[in-house]
Amino acid sequence: MSKVLVVGGGAAGMMAAIAASYNGNEVHLFEKNKKLGSKLYITGKGRCNITNACDMDELFSSVVTNSKFLYSSFYGFTNQDAIDFFERLGVNTKIERGNRVFPVSDHSSDVIGGLTRELHRLGVEIHLHTAVKKVVGKEQ
Repeated sequence: MSKVLVVGGGAAGMMAAIAASYNGNEVHLFEKNKKLGSKLYITGKGRCNITNACDMDELFSSVVTNSKFLYSSFYGFTNQDAIDFFERLGVNTKIERGNRVFPVSDHSSDVIGGLTRELHRLGVEIHLHTAVKKVVGKEQ
């Protein structure tokens, strides 16, 4: 088991910490603010647009430049994978106009809550009010 340090408790940081923990690592998540997912509270006018439910061809056609760059990312964790992931966390979703996916509750706090519960369930060590200024590794 490796020890993984994730800097930043936003959406990407929480997802990275969860993925690292799923892979059997000891994970420490550091966030300089007083709570996780601060910017998620305001996404989608407070409703949190999770993803888009269109098919992959349509998704790629929406990318303005160099869509091929995103192939491995989009196929490694598809929009349907994202919907399924949040449903497993207890965040029920709905599809609205333009194939936009939101929590049924229309509250971004439910998305943050689902991610936070999963972090706790996995035993991720969360360090709030902790800015990371420098990372020093062991010399080999």
